[in-house]
Amino acid sequence: MIRSFPMTPWILMTYFRDHEGIRMKITTIKKQLLRPLLAAALLGQSALCLAAGPAPITMCGFMLMGEGGPEHQLLLDYQTAALQWGVKIEIKSYMNEKIVAEELKSGVCDIANMTSMQARNFNKFTGTLDAPASMPTYEHLRTVLQTLAKPSAAKYMRDGEFEVVGVQPAGAVYIFSNDKNVRSLSDLAGKRMGVMDSMPEMRQLVVDMGMTPVSSSLTNLFQKFNNKAIDITGGPAVVYEMMELHKGLEPDGGILNEPILQGNMQFVARWNKLPEGYAQSSREHFIRNFDQSLEFIRTAEDNIPKDLWIPLQEDKRAEYNAQTRQLRLAFRDSNIYDAKMLTLLRKIRCKIDGTRAECTAPDAE
Repeated sequence: MIRSFPMTPWILMTYFRDHEGIRMKITTIKKQLLRPLLAAALLGQSALCLAAGPAPITMCGFMLMGEGGPEHQLLLDYQTAALQWGVKIEIKSYMNEKIVAEELKSGVCDIANMTSMQARNFNKFTGTLDAPASMPTYEHLRTVLQTLAKPSAAKYMRDGEFEVVGVQPAGAVYIFSNDKNVRSLSDLAGKRMGVMDSMPEMRQLVVDMGMTPVSSSLTNLFQKFNNKAIDITGGPAVVYEMMELHKGLEPDGGILNEPILQGNMQFVARWNKLPEGYAQSSREHFIRNFDQSLEFIRTAEDNIPKDLWIPLQEDKRAEYNAQTRQLRLAFRDSNIYDAKMLTLLRKIRCKIDGTRAECTAPDAE
C-alpha cells in the first residue's frame, strides 16, 4: 500500500536553504514522490480495462436454413474468433436478408452478414464482387480476396458509417435450368427467370435478354423453381441438396458448368462500434480460412450427379465472355457497379490469362 505524507514547499525550502540548486532538488523530490503514484494509477486503469472484458455488440445473422444450418456454424466460429479481437458478439438469427439489412441500417444491430447484392447498399465497391463472370475460377477469387484483405485496401472497405469487415466465399453460382439445351446466355431467351425483389435493376436486364421476370425473394426463389413456376434460377452448388433442386431439374434439366458469378457473403458493421484494429483482423480471418471454405464448396459441387452438368462448348466461350462483359459495362454505366472494382477484377483476369480479348481492348474495364 502506498502512503502519502505532507511535503509543503516551506519544509522543502527549509531543508535545502543552505544548498545550491534549490529549485532543481525540489523538482526532483516531487517527481520521485509522484512516480509511484502515477504507476499505481496506470495499473488501476489497466485493471479496470481488463475487468471490463470484450465489448458487447449485436449481430443480425442471416441464415437461409435457420439455426443449425451451415451458415449458423460459420457465425458461431466467427463469434469465437471475435473474442480475440476484443468483441463479444450476440447473434440474432434471421431467415430474410432484406430484414437483416434494414435492421443494420436502423441500428438494431451493429454488424450483419448478407449477400453481395444486399451489401451493395452499404458499399458499392465490394458490392460489385458479384459482377457476372468477373472471376471465372476460384484462383481468381482467392487473388481478389487476398488483395481486399491487405491493409492498403482498408480505405475502400469503409463508406460512411459502415465498413465491410470480411468477405466469405459462398461458391460459384451456376445456372440451373429445366432445359438441358441451355448452353449460353442466348439460349435463355423465352424462359421465365426469378428476379429478386431487392434487385430492381435485374428486372430490366432479364427483359433485355428476352426472358420473362418473375418476382421472387431468396426464401422462395428455389421453391418456385421446384414447383415449375420459373424455368431458370441461379445458385451455388450447396443449394442443390439443401433446397432439393433435383425436383426442379427433373426430368430434362441441367446445370451450366460455367460460373455466372462468384457468390459471397459480406460482413458489414458500424465501424464506430468496433475497437481499433477489429476490422482488419476480421478481414484477415476470412482469407486465412479461404481453403477451409473452398473445401466445403468443392465437396458440394462433387456431390452433384455428373450427368447433370452441361459443359460450355468452346465455340460458345467467346460469346459467353462478350455477353457477360456487356452486362458488367451496362451495370457500370447505370451506376450500379463500381468502376474501380471492375478495373481491379479485369486486371486480375488478365494477370492470370493475358490472352483474353479484353486485355487489349481499347475500352477495357
